[in-house]
Amino acid sequence: MKIIRILLVLLFATIMGQIIGHATELPALAYVFTASLFTLSFYPGLSAVFFSYIPADVIKPGGNKGKGGDKKSAITFFDWNDVISGFERDASGIVITGPLVFKANTSMYTLYATPSTISAIMSTEGDPDAMGIIQTLELSHPGSELAIREFRYNWLDIDIGIIIEHCSSAKKDLYGSPCAPLKMSYVATDNNETNTTLFTLTNEGNKNVDVGDYLGTMIYAAPVDTVPVDDTSVDLSAGPGQYALQDNTVATVLTTCGNAVHGMIFTLLGSGGTNPAQITDANDFQLVDGVTWSGLTDAQITFLAFDIGTGWIFIEQSRS
Repeated sequence: MKIIRILLVLLFATIMGQIIGHATELPALAYVFTASLFTLSFYPGLSAVFFSYIPADVIKPGGNKGKGGDKKSAITFFDWNDVISGFERDASGIVITGPLVFKANTSMYTLYATPSTISAIMSTEGDPDAMGIIQTLELSHPGSELAIREFRYNWLDIDIGIIIEHCSSAKKDLYGSPCAPLKMSYVATDNNETNTTLFTLTNEGNKNVDVGDYLGTMIYAAPVDTVPVDDTSVDLSAGPGQYALQDNTVATVLTTCGNAVHGMIFTLLGSGGTNPAQITDANDFQLVDGVTWSGLTDAQITFLAFDIGTGWIFIEQSRS
């Protein structure tokens, strides 16, 4: 789909370039316009300026995708009221590049669910000209320990968002939205046959979104690792997630990352201070519009790791 959109943008740019060239009698201007628009089409979201969702065939997926299961047991919960930005979807209404940006001292949390009990159901309701999408999640947690009783009590009236990760891929499904958050109900059973809490979560409000495809990082309370002082390379061996920068003793520019995995998404958290790390549009980093990023207090920037065969590039996805 991305390739098709890029080709369509190229076609559009070529036609408009010819029109401009004839109108201005300046062929060079036409070439500049065509090349510039085509180059910008590689940036996320630009093609949405010209095209929304383009109908396409939906073929049979490989890999026995119709089989159930394949969900990780750690279910990620968060409060939509803690989210500042990063939830915007692309023109086709599903992909969320993220990352979700949280208020200070807030983050995501995980809840263990028995894998075989995790069930996600998408359904529609309403009149033909006013259809809505109902998102329903069910999952069960074993036991009645203090932690689960406190969790179910304190999350009862929260505007919940949920992310479910998969075992066989990096796919992350996001349920709920700021205007259609999930609300939780539960049935706790403790008898001679079972001791479990069955949670049911259903969206309310503006039911106009399907389950999202979240491409951003998971924002938990603690970063997955901290970048040593004065280092110019970020060690990504801890995997996807947030990496905390520190105030350096000298002016420091990050130039690359080590131990990356192709397709990995990671976020750098600014430290503030006298010598916060900087990233320029050079070396192995590619920044949107070439704008330098500084690791100021509360600043963050997210990258996609891309293996180009002869080395690595780290492409900016978003910043705040």
